[in-house]
Amino acid sequence: MASTLFASLALTALGCCFPGVNAFWRMNCGIIQLGRVDPIVNYDGISGHVHIIGGPNNFNTTSNYDMLRNSLCTSCTIQEDKSAYWTPYMYYQKADGTFLSVKNGGIIIYYLERGQGIVTPFPPGFKMISGNPGLRSYNRTTMTYGTADNPGRPVADAVSFACIDYTKPYSETAGFPSDMNCPQGLRAQVHFQTCWDGVNLYKPDNSHVAHLSQIDNGICPPTHPKLLPHLFYEMYYNLDSVDTSDGGRFLLATGDTTGYGYHGDFLNGWNPDIQARAVSNCLASSGSGQIEDCPDLNASNDVASGANCPLQPPLVDEEISGSLTALPGCNPPTSGPERVRQQNCPGKLIPQTNTDGQKQTPVPGNTTVTLSSGSRATYAGCYVDRGDRALPGASYTDSVRMTTESCGAFCQGKGYSVFGTEYAQECFCGNTITSANSSQSDCSMTCKGNLATYCGGPNRLSVWKLAQAGSSSSSSSSRSSTTSTVSTQITSSVTSKTITTTSLAAAATGPQVQNANYLGCYTDSVDRRALSGYYFNSNTQTLDTCRTAAENNGFEYFGVEYSGECFAGNTISSSSSPTSQNCNMRCHGNSSQICGGSNAISMFESLRYVEAINKADVAVNNGTASGSFGYGGCYTDAAGLKRTLTTYWFSDTNTTVEMCLTTCFSKGLSVAGVEYANECYCDTEIRNAAIVAADSECSMRCAGDKAEWCGAGGRISVYRQKIAGRTR
Repeated sequence: MASTLFASLALTALGCCFPGVNAFWRMNCGIIQLGRVDPIVNYDGISGHVHIIGGPNNFNTTSNYDMLRNSLCTSCTIQEDKSAYWTPYMYYQKADGTFLSVKNGGIIIYYLERGQGIVTPFPPGFKMISGNPGLRSYNRTTMTYGTADNPGRPVADAVSFACIDYTKPYSETAGFPSDMNCPQGLRAQVHFQTCWDGVNLYKPDNSHVAHLSQIDNGICPPTHPKLLPHLFYEMYYNLDSVDTSDGGRFLLATGDTTGYGYHGDFLNGWNPDIQARAVSNCLASSGSGQIEDCPDLNASNDVASGANCPLQPPLVDEEISGSLTALPGCNPPTSGPERVRQQNCPGKLIPQTNTDGQKQTPVPGNTTVTLSSGSRATYAGCYVDRGDRALPGASYTDSVRMTTESCGAFCQGKGYSVFGTEYAQECFCGNTITSANSSQSDCSMTCKGNLATYCGGPNRLSVWKLAQAGSSSSSSSSRSSTTSTVSTQITSSVTSKTITTTSLAAAATGPQVQNANYLGCYTDSVDRRALSGYYFNSNTQTLDTCRTAAENNGFEYFGVEYSGECFAGNTISSSSSPTSQNCNMRCHGNSSQICGGSNAISMFESLRYVEAINKADVAVNNGTASGSFGYGGCYTDAAGLKRTLTTYWFSDTNTTVEMCLTTCFSKGLSVAGVEYANECYCDTEIRNAAIVAADSECSMRCAGDKAEWCGAGGRISVYRQKIAGRTR
């Protein structure tokens, strides 16, 4: 989920006297690519610095309009917008000269109606850049076009920053704030040019576009008479994700320590008909900002776009995250005040596979798939799934390779005639479907192993029936729920057994890892993972990096396999058992360590694992008053306009219960809720007929504190303010 705080100065701009300034829409864009890629400035080559990109999954060094339109999906919520949006990556330079990458959760894109005149949609092939990566000081001399009645202002004002701290007011600065202590993140803001010459889709000097006289409002110069949608980016950098106690400094991927060289790029990929209708019907009216209020946009609105179109494999063969000895691109830190010429070290592009295509929405009764056995299955529809399970037979989870076909083959092999996929990576089997039918739009998460097909959603099953049913199984697997709050947001359900860790640890001899017990070498298989709460693969994998990942994401058990694969979970599947011979492969990142083998996993128990709880009492203080909140239960929640709590919300990759409750309290709101690990909602009451769910359904650990529960997909952990010893 993207780091978002929907309180934007973009909507309180200087142009108060022009009509229609409140008409807009906004959308979230997850991260689709990280790296030295910029098809505008460095077409078919390697960029001089690292970018964060939101947009279509086939984004690469040669992206153009036609290529973007042919992509399979986009990480932005409006699927008919295949545009690409990107900004610089951020780092922290430690006192010893090394660099650490700074976490970021995506981009918020605003489309606003600004200026005077009829708005022209972005034409196919259009692209532009706002900001100058070479600046290292505030440029007071380059001004926008203006007149006596509509004066201009410095073009440098198109870029600004806001240090977010809920305990005090914030102001915007042209460069980095002098105090970079920003508990709720540093927000970078980019206003794009709104005036177009009407002829050129792009010029290398960017002269085909110009800013409004006041940048966020005003008039266009006579040389650029066409008024475009006003594009505005918000990017949140989580500065607290790095330890700054050594007295180092933050800087952009360009080496810029000042922030004046911040910039944004835009490459249009809109469906022209959809964009034209949205501009006419939603932008040119008193738009609410909600995509759901614009039918032309809502028709392709994918609230799970970040999960359905996730981060793609890198395009450039180099390390860009973690701890680095130098900035990628050989950019030395520079502080100005003179302008800087961008450095660009050579690099190696990684060959890419074709990622074009279109998603296929299944039609109940009319859509079929063929399994590896040759049997055919017919789609039965989207169904509700609860704790008692609509398909109570065998099950498994695969957070990397789940497809409709693999689930069908698994269930058929177990003797079942009905199967269903859920939450992008879960497979369930049965012989009858026992729950209620749901809207097809609820099954909106694409399969982890095939982004062109859908695999259910939160508490929703995409159900299929085999045309030739196999024999029914006499056994039914009991299942216990385990959860993770990693980037793939797995809600994992596996067949499990009780593990007596003391006896296993005592019997096992082998790899030693700090703060963990080695449990031994265990069997593993693709269709029945030993640990299925979390997974990542790395060519620098070690036992220590896997242990750290498990700890950071709240898992008790972790294991490494096939030299580079890390798995974690809170239960070990009953399908996995100790083996003594197959863990014999060296770790990619440390040849002195053993990292499992083929279908064999080196299994460990973390000694730092902490059980998560719902807190009965949480003290809050907003600087002027204090209070307390108490846990009020787990509730259902729905995306869009029917949220359980609606007055205010934000999302942050460091979210904790305390952060959320303090924020709501400071806004005078007595009911708070945390959801999906990193989302916070505030209100004065429970709304929209939300119902109480089992506490076990709020099963995702908080992104900022793994010892706390923070709701789940479609589930919100609610807290109420206590008044005179009782909960309000």
